Amino acid sequence: MIMGFLVLGAAVLAGATSPDKATQLSEAMATDACAEGTCALHALQQNITALPANSTKQKEPASAGKQQELEDEDFIDPEGDLLGGENFAAVKVAAGWSQGGDKVWGSGRGIEDVNGGNVGYYNNGMDAAHARCGGSHCALIVNPPGHRSINQFHIHFVSYAGYGSNLKHKLEKRVCGKSGWRSGGLPCHGKAIFVSGWPNVFSVAMGGGGMRHASVIAWPSSCGHKGTIIELAYGCSIEHQIRGDYNPAYR
Repeated sequence: MIMGFLVLGAAVLAGATSPDKATQLSEAMATDACAEGTCALHALQQNITALPANSTKQKEPASAGKQQELEDEDFIDPEGDLLGGENFAAVKVAAGWSQGGDKVWGSGRGIEDVNGGNVGYYNNGMDAAHARCGGSHCALIVNPPGHRSINQFHIHFVSYAGYGSNLKHKLEKRVCGKSGWRSGGLPCHGKAIFVSGWPNVFSVAMGGGGMRHASVIAWPSSCGHKGTIIELAYGCSIEHQIRGDYNPAYR
């Protein structure tokens, strides 16, 4: 019975070992000097332990941190130093939007990508920025093409300084209690409108006569906290003036 098992084992191993090895096993069984073929059985066992192990490796699942990083790469530039030079952990704040530093980041290159078919998505991004800075001291800013450091849609939410305070005061005198878009004497040949409450900012801005090359600035809690001023400034950025850190050497 042992010999029958050994013959079967040798046949199986013939496909898993080299031809020379299989021949040696057969000869060992034929000339076995041990009782009932135990030497050949030992040789068979030794050869089984020498068979190569299964080299197939299961991929380890991505860690939670790595998975978050992969998901965020859809919405945030992978070169972290391009995001204003800040070191931060991206935090998702809305569907398709993440916060990094004092900015909310989304899909698309910039304001030129906003159209009637996707404006709802960008309104949601402005809502996310407003949730982080929605008081009367805040300005929410999108810079136009040619006046931004990275072509990935981002909305700055900032507390304005002296220039911003003066500009908001001028805007309020121009639009509070009035309807429609108002222009004249505003930065970069721009215009502004007052809307009660907190509106869909980009939907309103689209009604200003074109914004593909404009800065879009939302001033929440304006006109005695009654609503929002939306400002368009064409072909320029006044973000750093509003922030209070403007340096002409870098412009």
